[in-house]
Amino acid sequence: MMALVLALQLWQPVDWRALLPLYEARATDEAGVRDVALFLMREQQWAAAEPWLRKLGAAELLADGLAAMGRKEEALAEYAKASTTRALARRTELTGDPQYLEEALRRERLPGYLNDLGLLLKGTARGEALLREALAAQERKLGRGHPEVGTTLNNLGSELLVKGRLAEAEAVQRRSLAILETTLGPRHVRTGLSASNLGDILQAAGKPAGEAYERAWAIFSAQLGLRHPWTEEAAAAASSERKLRSNGSKK
Repeated sequence: MMALVLALQLWQPVDWRALLPLYEARATDEAGVRDVALFLMREQQWAAAEPWLRKLGAAELLADGLAAMGRKEEALAEYAKASTTRALARRTELTGDPQYLEEALRRERLPGYLNDLGLLLKGTARGEALLREALAAQERKLGRGHPEVGTTLNNLGSELLVKGRLAEAEAVQRRSLAILETTLGPRHVRTGLSASNLGDILQAAGKPAGEAYERAWAIFSAQLGLRHPWTEEAAAAASSERKLRSNGSKK
């Protein structure tokens, strides 16, 4: 025990400044410069990393560093130089303008980006169209029963709820729940999210939603804990639904 205590007393975390000269000594070529830059980025020493990133000439990495330092306009300029799909997506994140992600979509038409952009444009005709395009692409590539299909259906159900198309939303959401329950299991968090979404749709339609909310609460409480926001929201929704039905039965 004494030896263990002594070892713990002697051990100290190594400061990044002590390791930096070792990296710099190997920075004799592009790979070495990259190693220094990435080391400093991992240590979140953005200011120290900047000259190495500029020496490297990697616009996207430099943009990441500038964004981390809060230098948004400079970061956007560097992302514009990179012009990769990821850089376009980061420009969307920094500006909130979906045009950059639209450009990436025109280039690659990836279902994941379609889904993300559909969520970004929630409540619009364009948002629904993108979600449906993502769904069609996933069904072609992955099959109609794939969990990613179930997740996109969940997002589409939420979209239809926002637009008040409740019968259509319920059908889509029930399909989402069936897929996620079958592929991921009845206690998976994504299954819980789909159940919670179904509860919202049923409640909006004036139908009993308690069972869906109770199911979501059971999943979230088991997987995320009682104090997680999703658990608390599901519990509150289930309680509100019980009171609503109780008051309705007394009239």
